[in-house]
Amino acid sequence: MGVGGLGGYIGGRLAHSGQGVTFIARGQRLQAIRANGLHVRSPEDEFVVHPAHATDDPREVGPVDVVLFCVKTYDVPDAVARIAPLVGPQTAVLPIQNGVGHIEQLQRAVGQAAVLGGVAMLNAHSTAPNAFERPGGPHRLELGEIDGHSSPRCQAIVQALSEAGIDAHVMPNIQERMWWKFAGICGAGVFSVMRGSKGQIWGEPETHDLLRQAIAEAVAVANARGIPLAATLPDEAVQVFDTFPPPYKPSMLIDLEQGRRLELEALNGTLVRLGDEVSIPTPVNDFIYACLKPYANGRRKGTMDDRR
Repeated sequence: MGVGGLGGYIGGRLAHSGQGVTFIARGQRLQAIRANGLHVRSPEDEFVVHPAHATDDPREVGPVDVVLFCVKTYDVPDAVARIAPLVGPQTAVLPIQNGVGHIEQLQRAVGQAAVLGGVAMLNAHSTAPNAFERPGGPHRLELGEIDGHSSPRCQAIVQALSEAGIDAHVMPNIQERMWWKFAGICGAGVFSVMRGSKGQIWGEPETHDLLRQAIAEAVAVANARGIPLAATLPDEAVQVFDTFPPPYKPSMLIDLEQGRRLELEALNGTLVRLGDEVSIPTPVNDFIYACLKPYANGRRKGTMDDRR
């Protein structure tokens, strides 16, 4: 559910490996998938899934084993309102999203027992309505029960993802891992403010320092809220960014360049608000949030960009 970069890429790999996958999509993307299938490209391989089963109506599908919930954070309320037909007594709902606020929204909609936690350490984006690409870098997906217990359903999901070529793992501390990813994405807001790919901006030590500071703020907020993130995380995150290929751009920068809505409120905006609640200053994230807020709803007609 949610056939953007991650949903299209992960769902495409699962379908290519032989899993029964239905894509919940709309508009031009739905038409393109129905007509031409899904085109998936990565450094390791390239393939087309055709035919691909796609619909805009979850009622046509009914209860499934697993719902991969991959919508953008600003689309969560609408998607949650449409998810009920997909969820039966044994269904697991696995959100693969940025941020940390969506778990409670899903639990309210489908019940606490159905919802898992998930973290994707892979960068994939849509290059056309039915085309999805991972340019390189990490290829890891983590998931787990929210309360940390081990479960057969998590093991089964990991097995299916592994057979699809994804480095998947069950994690007993998935909430901590979600905050780990949240901190890193907030730091990656530096790329959007600087309007550059890794190859364009990563050569400057000041860029590393700014990203470290943004992530250190997230660590301080997490610790104040009872999430035990390590003080070493900012340096570890820089090391992770070191492994990304020069063309790497975080998804928010890609959305910004293409004039689409940004997940700003669920990321840096949420961190700023959570910091205020526990009296932790977040000056770098305040700056990122302020710089990007004029673009949060996408490029507006009549702006200077449109008159050039």
